[in-house]
Amino acid sequence: MEIRYSEKAVKQLKAIAKGDRKSAALILGAVESYAADPQASFDVKVLKGKLGDMKRLRVGKYRILFDEEKEVMSVYEVKHRREAYSD
Repeated sequence: MEIRYSEKAVKQLKAIAKGDRKSAALILGAVESYAADPQASFDVKVLKGKLGDMKRLRVGKYRILFDEEKEVMSVYEVKHRREAYSD
């Protein structure tokens, strides 16, 4: 599966990497692993409400908001769990 990152997600990942390289590496690894095998056991949930039709992948203290269409995984945001659902 192809992975596409939004500009916002890239900016957020860079900010995370500045303060915590280990978490940034875990996030990228989890996204790549999910894209390679979505059927494996990951903590993924389909969101409801204003974020409907999107999914979230939980990686430690961070949440990756994304959606999938055919063979493309679009990553929109990478946020700390405190901020992930408040927009």
